[in-house]
Amino acid sequence: MNKKAAMDRRDRWKGRLTVRVMGGSPERFFNLCSFHGIFLEYLEQKENGIFFFMEAKEFFRAGRLAKKAGVKLCITEKRGLPFWLRRSRKRTAFYAGILLCLGLLYVSSLFIWDIHMEGNLKYTDSTLLRFLEEQGYTHGMAKSGIFCEDIEKAIRNRYNDITWVSAEIRGNRLIIRIKENELTEPEGEASPAAAAGDVTAKKSGKVVSVITRSGTPKVHTGDEVEAGQLLISGTLEIFDEGGNLLKTESVQADGDIIASTVYHYEEELPFATSAKHYTGEEKSRRYLWLFGKRVFLPGGKDHYDLSDQVDSYETLHLWENFYLPLGFGSVTFREYREAVLVLPPEKAKSEAEKRFEKYCEELAVSGVTIRDASCTVDMDADSCTVTGTIHAEESIGK
Repeated sequence: MNKKAAMDRRDRWKGRLTVRVMGGSPERFFNLCSFHGIFLEYLEQKENGIFFFMEAKEFFRAGRLAKKAGVKLCITEKRGLPFWLRRSRKRTAFYAGILLCLGLLYVSSLFIWDIHMEGNLKYTDSTLLRFLEEQGYTHGMAKSGIFCEDIEKAIRNRYNDITWVSAEIRGNRLIIRIKENELTEPEGEASPAAAAGDVTAKKSGKVVSVITRSGTPKVHTGDEVEAGQLLISGTLEIFDEGGNLLKTESVQADGDIIASTVYHYEEELPFATSAKHYTGEEKSRRYLWLFGKRVFLPGGKDHYDLSDQVDSYETLHLWENFYLPLGFGSVTFREYREAVLVLPPEKAKSEAEKRFEKYCEELAVSGVTIRDASCTVDMDADSCTVTGTIHAEESIGK
């Protein structure tokens, strides 16, 4: 920002005068102003006098100095907020509107007008928003009625493959960040609730190594463990030199229990699958988003027998985390026809093998070390079934 722009911004708030000085001894007047610390800017000599800028609050001081110098000061222009407010002091409706607007903004800040999801890939925003509505969390609800811990717990309990949830309120937004587990635990291996501080097995396996950082280990190398079994106890036992138990302390158990595990994979891939064939025809309905409700505008209704809906909307906001209960959006209906996609047996077999390889790759990305993996593909009249066995090593503590 240059010097002139900075002065213009300052004058906009403090008020600036354009003044013409005439008669007497202008030079003495300028010297007196300099001596008394009155700052004059942009002096310019014209036919009808000398013009300059000065702050409004300095004018009365300058007027006393003008009498000493025998000059006359004439204000030719007034700029800035103080003069604008003075001119507008009789506009009661205008100021009432400003106060009303500020009041509405304050009231709006007490409610949630935007629920934002981050990190969700498997579950769409619409799916998670519907679940939150079932739990009583909707657009337009008071911030005082939102308990982030309850939201986090509800989502984790409802969706087993969501491993981490964080909910927080910023401004009048509810921001929910989640992390999904791309791998689904095999049925029958869900562990029961463990005591606080303990490390238990999240799946069955044969222990390969035990590293304990805190707590008391309950398994050893070579042991067979089941899902839910206690691996490291959070109760630390302290003995004296004679082997007698002195006391116990509760600690947060911590360590790495590596075990050899087995994954069984099976998936059926039918040769014929139903699919949607989109015709390219679509219609849209526009709506206004007011206080958490959609108000559709006339026209654009869906007359298709089969169609998908794509909903997109934008909520107005003043800055990143302050949203208004106003917005606009549209619902697009895309026509489709049901079709049947038929895969040749050889292509179906190749696709089934690729899916097994992708499953192995996902295991490796999640931290599982694969020691051996094999699969077989059985074909029948209508489908092919891929069956695989994966021998691996991984950390089974949780």
